[in-house]
Amino acid sequence: MQKTPVRKYQVVEEAEIDLVLQCRDSREFYERYLKVFPDTKKSLDSISKIWKRRSEFAKKRQLTLPAAESSTKFAQDIVALIAEQTKIMGEISALTKENLEVNRRILAALKQQNQVLTGHTEHTAREPQIESSRQTPALPHPLQKIASEMQTPILVGS
Repeated sequence: MQKTPVRKYQVVEEAEIDLVLQCRDSREFYERYLKVFPDTKKSLDSISKIWKRRSEFAKKRQLTLPAAESSTKFAQDIVALIAEQTKIMGEISALTKENLEVNRRILAALKQQNQVLTGHTEHTAREPQIESSRQTPALPHPLQKIASEMQTPILVGS
């Protein structure tokens, strides 16, 4: 049994080729295609296949696709956005470093208070505090020694 030859590509009109070469992205092509050819019977899949063949059409017409990099306006916008992003990331980095320093101080103070409460103060080596450019919030009030020296047994009565 012979196989009937199937077309590899669908027939594309010159107007469709012109339209696909004018558009920058597939969404723009799809929207403009539906406006230019309102009574088309082609499905979304067929239209997207035309878009995928864009480079083939450009080669046949000896055209170069428009490049966004060649435009100085886009390049200046990108440079401005990168500079703004770098500034924001620097601020976030500084705040994160400051937050880490505050957390280290809080943990050191809690460690010292824990050692005082448990009675292991002879092995405590106090770390020198590093001055920060900003003031760190002071602890509201240090914990007082709650437990008594001698533990009293708990009596269960009837």
